[in-house]
Amino acid sequence: MTKDEFLSLLKSNGAIIAPATEERLVKIASGGLQQIRAAMLPQFIIDLYKDTGGIILGDAYIFGPDENKTTTKFPVPNIVQINSEISYLPHMRGKTVFGRNDLFWFAFDAFGTCFMLDNLTLNLLRKYDDPWRAMLDCLIVGKL
Repeated sequence: MTKDEFLSLLKSNGAIIAPATEERLVKIASGGLQQIRAAMLPQFIIDLYKDTGGIILGDAYIFGPDENKTTTKFPVPNIVQINSEISYLPHMRGKTVFGRNDLFWFAFDAFGTCFMLDNLTLNLLRKYDDPWRAMLDCLIVGKL
């Protein structure tokens, strides 16, 4: 799956796509993640942020580099905020959470490998070879 196919599928299924992100905010987010010893943004996320500042589909989110206020319920925190809240967990060192739904968290490591994590313990449940598939799994829970 390509980024364009991924975004097209989500748009056709009613996802809320935040506007593209400024390059400066991507750099700030990457620096913030580095400060808390999380994985820096891999190229696929940087590419995604060129088209969107985050994605919401129902109760599932792909976190952006800036707080997402496009939903009427409550703002979705940015990727640095959400990772700051869990950075104290030893098994999260070197990983960055990029998405969440009601059942799972989704993260990548320093090599850009994506993972599905248990909602309560954040223990690894699945490893992905394709980051777009990981993001799709994050967002489709009961929606597509």
